[in-house]
Amino acid sequence: MTADELEKACAAGDLDTVLVCFVDMQGRLIGKRFQAKFFIASGYAETHACDYLLADDITMETVPGYKASSWDKGYGDFVLQPDMSTLRRIPWLEGTALVLCDVLDHKTRADIPHSPRAMLKKQVKIIEDLGMQAF
Repeated sequence: MTADELEKACAAGDLDTVLVCFVDMQGRLIGKRFQAKFFIASGYAETHACDYLLADDITMETVPGYKASSWDKGYGDFVLQPDMSTLRRIPWLEGTALVLCDVLDHKTRADIPHSPRAMLKKQVKIIEDLGMQAF
């Protein structure tokens, strides 16, 4: 789904929600639910989430000892930057689209290296550098 298609579906009343998500350390989609009109107006650029979301366990409890965030170090935010090439309708929620995000450092805008999407990008680059291709 393109940004244009999203705008048209929203204007037609066919789509009213955009899930802005990233994959957490347990493989779950975590993120925010945007009203589609708000996402089109400004949410497509970026949003923010607490870095605790990459430092918790399956029950969403904080786990001690993480270097990136902890009760000792403190919890901050990171940037969620939607990758519009991943925008698509999801059939299990009526009137809803989903977009996956890159998780970026709030100050440097670099990928958070321990985010699952950043790890996958790194692995794909390694195999591409070896002349192979992931399918």
